[in-house]
Amino acid sequence: MENNRKEFHRAPDWENLEVLSVNRMPAHSRWGAYDTADRALSGPYGSSPYTMSLNGSYRFRLYPSPETVDDFYRPEYDDSAFSDISVPSNWEVQGFGEPIYTNVAFPFQKKEADCWLATGQEGQSVVNPPHVPKENPTGCYRRRFTLPEQMEGRELYLNFEGVETAFYLWINGEPVGYSQDSKLAAEFCITRYVRPGENLIALQVMRFADSTYLEDQDYWYLSGIYRNVWLIAKPKLHIEDVHWMAIPDVVRGTGEFQADIRVSREEGFAACRVRASLYDAEQTLLVSTEGAVRAEAEYRCDRVPTANTARVRMALDSVRLWSPDHPVLYTAVFELLAPDGTVLDVESSRFGFKKMEVRSGVVYLNGSRLVIRGVNRHEHFWKTGRAVPREIMIEEIRQMKRMNINAVRTCHYPDSPDWYDLCDEYGLLLICECNLETHGVGGALTHSARWSGAFLDRAVRMAEQHKNHVSIYAWSLGNESGTGANHAAMYGFLKEYDPTRLCQYEAGEPGKRISDVRGNMYAHYNTILKMLADPEDDRPIILVEYLYQIRNSGGGLSRFVELTERYPRFQGGYIWDWQDKCLPGKTENGEIFFAYGGDFGESFVEGRDGGDCPPFMTCNGIVLPDLRCKPVAHEVKEAYAPVRFSRPPVFSPWQTTAPWDRFVLRNDGLVDSLASFSCAASIRENGVKIAEQAVELPDLRPGEQEELSIEIPYKKKNGCLYTIEFSVRRREKTFYADAGEEIGLFQFVLESGAAEKPVSVACGVPSLVETGEGLCLEAAGTVLRLDKSTGLLQSLEKDGHVYLTSGFVPCFDRPYTGLDAQAGWGWEEEYRKLRGQSFVFGEPRVLTGSKEIRVEIPFFQRAADCPPIGGTVRYTLRGDGLLTVGADFYLDPSYRAVPRVGLECRTAEGFEGLSYFGRGKQECYADRILSAPLAVYESTVQDQHFAFIPPSENGGHEETRWLRLKQESGREISFRSRAPIHFDAHHYTVEDCQKAAHDHELPRRKETILHLDAAHGPIGSDMAWSIAMPEAFAVTGGAYHLELDITLL
Repeated sequence: MENNRKEFHRAPDWENLEVLSVNRMPAHSRWGAYDTADRALSGPYGSSPYTMSLNGSYRFRLYPSPETVDDFYRPEYDDSAFSDISVPSNWEVQGFGEPIYTNVAFPFQKKEADCWLATGQEGQSVVNPPHVPKENPTGCYRRRFTLPEQMEGRELYLNFEGVETAFYLWINGEPVGYSQDSKLAAEFCITRYVRPGENLIALQVMRFADSTYLEDQDYWYLSGIYRNVWLIAKPKLHIEDVHWMAIPDVVRGTGEFQADIRVSREEGFAACRVRASLYDAEQTLLVSTEGAVRAEAEYRCDRVPTANTARVRMALDSVRLWSPDHPVLYTAVFELLAPDGTVLDVESSRFGFKKMEVRSGVVYLNGSRLVIRGVNRHEHFWKTGRAVPREIMIEEIRQMKRMNINAVRTCHYPDSPDWYDLCDEYGLLLICECNLETHGVGGALTHSARWSGAFLDRAVRMAEQHKNHVSIYAWSLGNESGTGANHAAMYGFLKEYDPTRLCQYEAGEPGKRISDVRGNMYAHYNTILKMLADPEDDRPIILVEYLYQIRNSGGGLSRFVELTERYPRFQGGYIWDWQDKCLPGKTENGEIFFAYGGDFGESFVEGRDGGDCPPFMTCNGIVLPDLRCKPVAHEVKEAYAPVRFSRPPVFSPWQTTAPWDRFVLRNDGLVDSLASFSCAASIRENGVKIAEQAVELPDLRPGEQEELSIEIPYKKKNGCLYTIEFSVRRREKTFYADAGEEIGLFQFVLESGAAEKPVSVACGVPSLVETGEGLCLEAAGTVLRLDKSTGLLQSLEKDGHVYLTSGFVPCFDRPYTGLDAQAGWGWEEEYRKLRGQSFVFGEPRVLTGSKEIRVEIPFFQRAADCPPIGGTVRYTLRGDGLLTVGADFYLDPSYRAVPRVGLECRTAEGFEGLSYFGRGKQECYADRILSAPLAVYESTVQDQHFAFIPPSENGGHEETRWLRLKQESGREISFRSRAPIHFDAHHYTVEDCQKAAHDHELPRRKETILHLDAAHGPIGSDMAWSIAMPEAFAVTGGAYHLELDITLL
């Protein structure tokens, strides 16, 4: 700060580990500063006449560094060179400076600045915490406001809920204070600086500070005042803080409420009393009591109130428990009373009765085993960056609840106060994570005593600010920061300060002294089994991250569900992560698109300028930036469903399958009995529903199961495929779903059926015409033209109309997925062997019969440096015009992973209509079929495309029996497979998709490109960062066969 003592601070405050703040108020629970108990009970936050929002338009200028900032904070300063900026916002999203995305690297890592300590391997610069570059973009804000008359004479506090990264504050030209830690509120008492009438607020915000090394999260570097700003007026003698505990007796149904209410230590405080009143959800008064303010603290070892604190206790004979399914909230109103009974100050807090405990290595919520069906959530909205509007938060919660998600990890920092209020109200369990990640410097700082103050300060202030939220069931010590003494200190404080919650951490394999649970991230299936069998560690296992969602991925959820059902100590986890975190980009034509790292001409792009992570790594959610569901979201909904159907186990040695009418029903919910749901069972014959009836669900409590006998009369036909499916729906409407909305669908195959063979009909003899360059086969109006030199189909026609324009080309490649998201990841090297393969076709062999003509064309790959691939493509044209295309493939056994084995063909223009009998209205893959029942579906080719960011493999359908492509004219191509196949249909090629960085760069061809695969690889399974591939799903070297009957109509 600018004063005559500045020489005591030789290093800038933002590079000084001894300076975490200057004149910042101690952290406390959120103030409502209400004028009456009625308003405290029913009014929304900000409704008090003693609170005023200072959101809105500010004057703003971006300077290249703190050293270049002038005296902008003075009231007389001419800010005509400033621009208008909206608050809350990030200045990079408002057109000032550049957003920079990194995962591990620091965005200044390549700059030649005084933050460098040395030169590392291969010329890489090594950062030198706590120093940051001199070139440090600095945003300066000015805002004038008029002090409301009712606030005059009170103590005035200016509250910034979130400013990134470090900032100085002036009021009317006078220096007030300094703060860092961008994810917690910073509050300053400004009474002495404010005058009646108009006042000036000025902020200087530095983009980088020593705290940048503690906030190296996998996210965009964005800056500015991005959360709400409040002016709060409190009486001189006021309530400073409230800390409550609501402890239920789950067995008896009773509860005890205890609160410590701290008051300001001003003249007369010891003569005051505090009245606490509890109200139910209908705002009916339940109980009220008063407590005296303690003047001095007692020096005892047990938990006692501190000085200037009143403690109140109230018992309730009957309480309703809070849970994600039933988030029952009560309200506590606290009134500070003068000796004569005058109400001096009023605060309130919503609370719930919830009990967390660990018994025999299992976490229990309100006496029931807890299964976390969770997701990680960054605080982000694509149009506004970190500044997330409240209505967007509500929509996020609505979407999560519809997907059966019951828990969120606030990765990797505390969120806006509004988020916690909403999760309390609508029912989501939370891990509240400390704003701490030192990924770019590993675990160096947790072992350094110099950084101990910063570590502990973040844990203390997090707990102090967010302690009064029933939705928070656990504190987290941060993310990917190693494990050391500083984390141990954080854990020690949190466990002593708040014994009602779990405390956890994952990095560096922390033991029992630092984490109450084993929260490993991306543990393999087999690794989890080893953890469960570890005799030295019986802690609960809840994965803090799994099922990484880069590109198109998310396979293996069925294995995850299996583990939660088999092992009580394995209690779920948190998918990485919730949404694709893009920002608005503009094409050359001015159209808005979802932009990611590298799209803004940034000075630093990870992967290009340092680090090995792709710039699109910020796109790893189960929903798109605008919250539309990705295909994997349907899988999440099914996997996380609170109800589960399965087939009963078979114990008889002479019986290989369970009776078709026997099923096991299990309640996997947390609270509700199955009386909350309705169920219908239906039978499908070859994908078409032929019978349906209601199923009366037994009134099972959570964790209970029962075997059911389901009898639905239907007439069985030989050779048909029969399935039974159970659709479970909500009986009642909720804020996020209508009554009757499906929460889960469970399908089982009853009869597998037999492959249909073409019926032989009386017909003529096909003809064969051979020219110098090609072969022409014709029968019943169907004409097949083949190129003799390449073996490729030139056209397939009927009655003079072209249906196919090329094919059937062997294809072993596909667009990128999570398995091969970038060079060096997962199976990319293995897949690269098959990428861009070209094939040589041998001389066609023609076999003529009395009713058909067959042409066989051998092929083999051109590249001599790859393991061998070869095979034969066969065309058989019958006299009735039926064309059968067959293929035999041989891949060398050394291929450990193959994207696909199949054929590609292209239609003439206009074949847009699509129907098929296979898995899924939305796409599915071998390791992601829970949400894809076998049925007959009607769609279009265009609707098969899903705009992943960046463009990726999409639109596949497993276990397909037949498909049809249709023109508006009525002409139709029918493909019927002799065995189930995988197919996809698009208006672009594999190569088109691989080259496109964004969806708007992907060409839309007029023809349809169709892939028909004998085998298709998974998209990423086993919970291990989407790069593990279990043998059950892998497509490897070997022999494959494909047989398709093609009819032109």
